[in-house]
Amino acid sequence: MNKSDQITMRDHNQRLVLQALFNAKETSRAQIAVDLNLHKSTISSIYRDLDKLEFIEDLGERVTTETGGRKAKMIRFNRKYGYVMSFDMGRHHLRMALVRLSGEVIFQSSDSVKDMSVLEVLELMNQHVKDNKHKKHGTKEGLMGIAVGIHGVVDNNRVVYSPFFDYSQVDVTQQLEKVSDVKVTLENEANSAAVYIRDYHDYLSTDQYDSLVALNIHYGIGAGIIIQGQLYRGMQGRAGEVGRSIVNMTNNEPVRVEDLYSEDAMFERLATLTGQKVANRDAFVTFANQKSAVVTKLLDDWVMGVAQVAYNIIQTAAPQVLFIHSRFIAEMPELLGRVIVAYQQMNPTSESEILFANRSVYEATLLGGAAGVTRKILDLDDVDLKFKH
Repeated sequence: MNKSDQITMRDHNQRLVLQALFNAKETSRAQIAVDLNLHKSTISSIYRDLDKLEFIEDLGERVTTETGGRKAKMIRFNRKYGYVMSFDMGRHHLRMALVRLSGEVIFQSSDSVKDMSVLEVLELMNQHVKDNKHKKHGTKEGLMGIAVGIHGVVDNNRVVYSPFFDYSQVDVTQQLEKVSDVKVTLENEANSAAVYIRDYHDYLSTDQYDSLVALNIHYGIGAGIIIQGQLYRGMQGRAGEVGRSIVNMTNNEPVRVEDLYSEDAMFERLATLTGQKVANRDAFVTFANQKSAVVTKLLDDWVMGVAQVAYNIIQTAAPQVLFIHSRFIAEMPELLGRVIVAYQQMNPTSESEILFANRSVYEATLLGGAAGVTRKILDLDDVDLKFKH
């Protein structure tokens, strides 16, 4: 083996060891050697390098079976190594979280940005960065990267399209990097939601899904797609724009899925039917709880529409599971069962599951974005990682 091959093998083995440390609640050098089928001397050498970088947290000695009943020093990835800042840049809100590289949330906040321009929202983001960039928050390295969840199409770290903000004259990445002095990564919000489910394993099943779709139904509708463990973005990052699917033509104008079944569309449809203003989701739920015939019929149509969207996605992508992120379902849980029943009537032999990502409906984009940036920081973008809540 020549020197170049030796260096490549060394780097490969170091990434394997770092992955093992990251995923373990606790482990030891001897256990890693067994799990990775590597010589103990190789593990010891890599351990010394990672320890110098302070990637390793010493958990003290434990009696372990792999050392023949003797005490071994237990270790894991240093959960206080550094943190990332993650934004969810929504139409009416700017959510922010500080997240350790290992996945635990240090701090979360939410600001109303209703009626703000993209420049005003960006200035608010800059202020969050300035407030935190010099703070360690109990970590060694402090702020190491920034993630931004965009409700639109992202390609090569630039916003290609968004229905909510005009990004044409704004370079979000450049602006934030100038203020923060760290790498900034933009990602579609539904893609980040899918990464969250994959990396945080936020589901009750003991199975590990490596093929899944996260269907986000909020002010718009989009899908994040994981195929064989990897995020699929498609050409120019346009994969998953299911909300823009055409379902009808009216007066030679297309009627799209999100024109009918997004939250905004449902508010407008209910307002038209009742003659009363429906300002937000709380007002919509209040109407729904009154069980009027108008609202009941409208929700029947939403259930059927969402079931049809789920059917079409599953027919196209054939995932093991489709997770629905919907604040309507979070606040009206009975809707999930109705969607599943409607879907099963369309496709009674389907092996794909439909699940509701309940815990993550408000934080999936934030934590998925943080996970994506962390992978880049650690150079572990293409391996299985288990982030911690």
